[in-house]
Amino acid sequence: MKKGFVITLDAIVAISFMLLSLYFIASLSFNPTAVKGAQLKQYSLDSLSVLEKSGRLGLIIAGNTTAARDILLYSPEPYCMQLSVIAANGTSMATIDKPGCKGAQSEMQISHSVFRYNGILYSATLRSWFREEVNE
Repeated sequence: MKKGFVITLDAIVAISFMLLSLYFIASLSFNPTAVKGAQLKQYSLDSLSVLEKSGRLGLIIAGNTTAARDILLYSPEPYCMQLSVIAANGTSMATIDKPGCKGAQSEMQISHSVFRYNGILYSATLRSWFREEVNE
């Protein structure tokens, strides 16, 4: 009789501990916005890398913004982007916005890249944010 009581008590304590642990794990807050922000940052860095390695940043300096504009245009729908290219002396070479994006929200990701074109240093800045949802 005593043995059965001890085993039952041990099982009740073990189950209580497991339920308390599950409750604690389930109550941890999950922030999906942080995950979305990390995805946006990674996409921004990847886009800037593609622009640089494909030579499209050089084309901007040469006066052709179409190729770079296509990269911004075909980015995923919820992402808004603005690309700025500035010469080392501070001269703005171009600023290209993704069509349909107005203003920036509070969460903005900024990526920078410094590159050389015809022996001159330039800085490319890609600002990214989520498109504002219109509630009608």
